[in-house]
Amino acid sequence: MDEKEYQKMIKRCLRCSICKWIPQVQIKSQKYATACPAIDLYNYHPYSGGGKIILALALEMGRIKPSEELRDIVYKCTECGNCAIACKFLNTLEPLEIIMRLREKLVEAGCGPMPKQKAYTDAVKNVNNPYSEPHENRMKWLPDDIKIDPNAKLLYYIGCTSSYRRKEMAIAAARIMNAAGVAFRILQDEEYCCGSPILRTGEIHTFQEFLNKNVDIIESKGIETVVFSCAGCYDTFKVDYPLYRDYDFKVCHTVEFFNELLEAGKLKLTKEIPISATYHDPCHLGRNAERYEQWDGEEVKLIPLISINIPPKPKRTGKAGIYDPPRNILKKIPGLKFIEMERIREYAYCCGAGAGVKSAFPEMALNTAKIRIEEAEDTGADVILSACPFCSTNLQDGISESGSKLKYYDISELILMALGLEPEKLKHVLAEVA
Repeated sequence: MDEKEYQKMIKRCLRCSICKWIPQVQIKSQKYATACPAIDLYNYHPYSGGGKIILALALEMGRIKPSEELRDIVYKCTECGNCAIACKFLNTLEPLEIIMRLREKLVEAGCGPMPKQKAYTDAVKNVNNPYSEPHENRMKWLPDDIKIDPNAKLLYYIGCTSSYRRKEMAIAAARIMNAAGVAFRILQDEEYCCGSPILRTGEIHTFQEFLNKNVDIIESKGIETVVFSCAGCYDTFKVDYPLYRDYDFKVCHTVEFFNELLEAGKLKLTKEIPISATYHDPCHLGRNAERYEQWDGEEVKLIPLISINIPPKPKRTGKAGIYDPPRNILKKIPGLKFIEMERIREYAYCCGAGAGVKSAFPEMALNTAKIRIEEAEDTGADVILSACPFCSTNLQDGISESGSKLKYYDISELILMALGLEPEKLKHVLAEVA
């Protein structure tokens, strides 16, 4: 969001508080009607999307100054985008973009990000990942049995979290591609952080450095398609990169890619998995993965603070996120009973890990995860599935913290089991849910 648009939008909040709830027509129960993890925990208006817009306006008007108190409120937000979707039902603001721009301003003022977020920003600068792991260890996830084609036009971009923390996701994705006969390459020591962790906390200049580095490397190798198993990397490449620079390769998430392979008959799920499962839509794969549409119209002012766009400006409502492919995959797994939670697709509740909250405010991350785990439990499912390494970590922490009997798996792990490639793991899963 440029400065001109930011200055206009922070003056147009109606103070309606609709950003705190999923749209009324989508509410199925009072228990699961809320949209904002920060409001659910702190229950004070400044923590909401609309409340942060008021703070942004007050800062611009000089009524408040950058401070630790302001910083703590602004950064207690997972940037899940639920407030932005809710806002479209009454207004046309972009609370998520305003919050991101407000964080940029706090960084520029020397007041952000949070200390623990600053530490992982420094780690990205120094060793190319937010976990302070040695860059030379980035490919240690790769087992000897996985076949890589160094000349392939398809790139598997693993991402920092799957490389260093959620290695099971990277291994599963690579083995599925091998099983389908798909030739793919990896960047080896030329893979760097996508920049998402630093973009979400307001370090825009460092983000642009990594954006350009990544695009330069990928384009230099003649790669035509980049596949991601990390929803955060996928969203960053798909939605954020084009705001700063065009590129000439296609991007897709593994759930999209594996669904295409299943539809084409290149993968056959033959092993029965008799469990009941529910699916958690990652924010970065769902509503936030909807690209921005170009608009070259004219804003016509009718009265002060009221204007119309001619032609109408496209609304980013989250409906163009990736929702059907993961569900199509689950419906193809023999024996699996698929059950939906109440808040799904563009109205899905956040896992709680995003935008630096997991590192800076672990109590907020855990509280959010526990709310989502309870929602999953209420479906009666044995297993909760998703397709994001951050969701994987935080939801598993939520399961552990709440003492839930639910089990968590990434969709790629379940695909491997349904292909019959991990019989021992499948036995373990069935024993756990029995």
